[in-house]
Amino acid sequence: MIRNLNAIAVRINHQFLRDRRFMALSVAVPLVLMLLLKYVLNSLPQLARLGVHVSDYAILAAAFLVHFLAYVLSTIVLVRDRKDGTLSRMFIYGFRRREIVLGYVGGYSTIAALQTTVVLVLTKYLFDVNLLPDIVPVALTMLALAVVSVGLGVFISNFARNEGQVFPFIPLMIVPSALLSGVAIPIGSLPQALQWISYVVPLRYAVSVLAGVVKDNQPFQSQLGSFLILLGVGAALLASASLTLKERE
Repeated sequence: MIRNLNAIAVRINHQFLRDRRFMALSVAVPLVLMLLLKYVLNSLPQLARLGVHVSDYAILAAAFLVHFLAYVLSTIVLVRDRKDGTLSRMFIYGFRRREIVLGYVGGYSTIAALQTTVVLVLTKYLFDVNLLPDIVPVALTMLALAVVSVGLGVFISNFARNEGQVFPFIPLMIVPSALLSGVAIPIGSLPQALQWISYVVPLRYAVSVLAGVVKDNQPFQSQLGSFLILLGVGAALLASASLTLKERE
């Protein structure tokens, strides 16, 4: 099993490395978006008058960006592999569904980790957020979120047959994540029904950990429950992706 997982992950990474434009965009896109966020927020002096410290929310915006990029990347690329017949060939060669899903997650997680690193560095220097005291729990949470987002993308991609069918799934997942995770609106301010729905949003648990550790200066142990739930959501998504992955369309 390990050999098959490694073979899939290595193939995906080689595919990424051969596509220099894709690699450049993978770094440039988070850079441009973080710069845009920085300059937009700086153009709103009324935030400071309201007592809003932009740096307190920068790490939450960074988490949303990692979630968005990892989800979109894995969804589109896996659908492309299905359309090109790569998935069908894997089944012919004897790969199991679980091996395929975990192999794709391993391969995509490499580029997701790169994007996560870029976003964290930009968060520190653009928004003057001191991440060094909490760098280990912050990095673990962001990387876990990236892997969970990849798992979500793999699961959602099973319901799309071409790149065109992917696009409706992007806002369907990302908009609720922005609105129901605590990034834009405190969850306690939402109607009760939406608060219940927010429990199925993976980003909610990452935001809870990051807000507690970075913004509220709480120890990571106090947010360990949310971190473990995030990992549990990721495991559930991977299991669901394995069950819904089809050998033939």
